[in-house]
Amino acid sequence: MYKEMIDWIDLFLVPAYVLFFVAILWFIKRRHPQNELYQRYLIKGFLFKMVCAVFYAFLLYYYYGFGDSLTYFKDAIYFKHLIRTGADTFWHLMGDDYKSIRETHNVIGGGSSQGLAVEKVALLLSYIGFNRYLVVTVFFAIIAYSGVFKLFQAICDIMPEWHKRLAIFILFFPTMSVFGSGILKDSLCMAGLGWMFYAGHKIFFKKQFSLKFLMILFAGATVLVIIKVYILAAFIIPYIFYLMVNMLRKIPSKFIRRAVLPVLLGGLVIIYILNAKYIDESLGYYAVDKLFDNMKEQQYNYINESGDAGGMFDLGAFEPTLSGFFKKMPDGIVATLYRPFPWESKNIIMLLFSLESLSLLCLTLYVFFKARPRYFFSAIISNPFTFLCISFSLLFAAMIGLSTFNFGTLARYRIPIIPFYVAGLFSILYFERNRVPKTPLHTAGQLPEGQTQ
Repeated sequence: MYKEMIDWIDLFLVPAYVLFFVAILWFIKRRHPQNELYQRYLIKGFLFKMVCAVFYAFLLYYYYGFGDSLTYFKDAIYFKHLIRTGADTFWHLMGDDYKSIRETHNVIGGGSSQGLAVEKVALLLSYIGFNRYLVVTVFFAIIAYSGVFKLFQAICDIMPEWHKRLAIFILFFPTMSVFGSGILKDSLCMAGLGWMFYAGHKIFFKKQFSLKFLMILFAGATVLVIIKVYILAAFIIPYIFYLMVNMLRKIPSKFIRRAVLPVLLGGLVIIYILNAKYIDESLGYYAVDKLFDNMKEQQYNYINESGDAGGMFDLGAFEPTLSGFFKKMPDGIVATLYRPFPWESKNIIMLLFSLESLSLLCLTLYVFFKARPRYFFSAIISNPFTFLCISFSLLFAAMIGLSTFNFGTLARYRIPIIPFYVAGLFSILYFERNRVPKTPLHTAGQLPEGQTQ
């Protein structure tokens, strides 16, 4: 049933598919001659993503010999075998839940319903990918790139003159491009998050309210709910606050603004209370009443199951309470954003991780001292876009940093953080240097004269 995962035929199929999609992107580029982002980055970013996708596939297959991406693909091919032999049907497998499939066919399904969802996508793509692991990996990378590029477009719409800086960390940041390219949950989540943010930007800031963007917004959020709901949970509260503050800034009267804000915040609290049970059921592992105990349990499992594995690290004891979480937040944030440190590297892959983390640390220090400490912190609080980016990044970094004690896994889990964290840092300098008001309300989405989005 399983042939060679990577074989000579891939030498023809992969370049053929890549060239096919390059032709599509070239056509899109030709149709938008005034769009600077398309002209400069669309094809370059795509080709870089394809190289990273093939590299990741080779890394798992030839260097590690195992990995979630390989497991997901093997299960997808096994599903196809069940369909071909008549043991099950395509529509039944696509609609069946995790528990039923595991009991019926003894398929682990990636260990969760979320992993099974990835396998179902891989099953669909295998029909146009000739059952080839490398080709399906390329398809996942294309899906991920579509969302990443749309996220890049939306952020550049807010800081148009700084697209070169943003491109380095969003389109060409190695960890994002490599670990966000495989047959993985991370690839689908970056697509969902990117498209969701892009559609929200079009609706709420560009005033392009249409059914198309509503459907994209809903589809992106649905992908996150199905695959990694905790990303949406960490993102949605800062995002709603971001929308509310920008909406209130339109009200001329300061008195009315101050009166309306508590009402809106109170309304959100009431909505949460009324729907707390449903929300907690949807969050599952990351539900409020389970979060800290589950993080503590996962911490224990990492330490005891992995032993002295090269990529392991330990942040010490963690008290599973709200106060305990806040006490350990700095450790989790540092681990996610700035570790491994170069001296913690035990192999070439980990050394590359450390260099990337070092670049984030250097960027943080540069912005901190360039903007001056007082303005640095006031910008985070007073600028809604900066607040959104930094608060989401730090909250999510703390969550995964305190529950994931393997640098390799952490490099994957932090992928959604990178573009927002970097955008948040850059926005501090951008709005100061360009003398833009402390909210992007009136300027977000405005490109320089002569450019179009």
